Amino acid sequence: MATIGMSVQPHITATVGTPRAVFLRYPAGNQVGEAGKPIQQRTILHWALDAAVAMRQPGAMYELPYRWRRFPVAETPVYSGISSGARHPQTEALAATLDQAHQLALEYREWMASRLADERANPSGYAGVERAMQDQVDRISRLIEIMDNDVMDQMREVVNRITTMELRISGKFV
Repeated sequence: MATIGMSVQPHITATVGTPRAVFLRYPAGNQVGEAGKPIQQRTILHWALDAAVAMRQPGAMYELPYRWRRFPVAETPVYSGISSGARHPQTEALAATLDQAHQLALEYREWMASRLADERANPSGYAGVERAMQDQVDRISRLIEIMDNDVMDQMREVVNRITTMELRISGKFV
């Protein structure tokens, strides 16, 4: 029977020599998704099980196509309690602010794309307007990509490091 490791820290997983592994860009402790979100967790587990069957090369590692706080299905957690794990209110507030900025960027891109479509359907007659609007759509798309990847990866690392520090201070770090 094929086995597979699930990781949120691929650089660590690679050093221990698992036969095959999948990794998820989520904070430590969330290898199968966010707590209380069964749709997300089932989806991630299905991907991992499919990967266990598909991977043939020893030591192979596959990145799952999801990002922390960017799962494509909006889901209200079925667990409404507070985690007993290490927490830092500042990082939670910062992550929520990043989520809000991300949502505003998505809305702006949609609005600008609509304006661009209107300009193409009914040209204003001003030289360069369509190109400027397209440039704006491209720029905001790039900003969203940066927020979804680089910014969230950095935020995940901040959360991982502060969690590790809190666990060490409390004596719970193994």
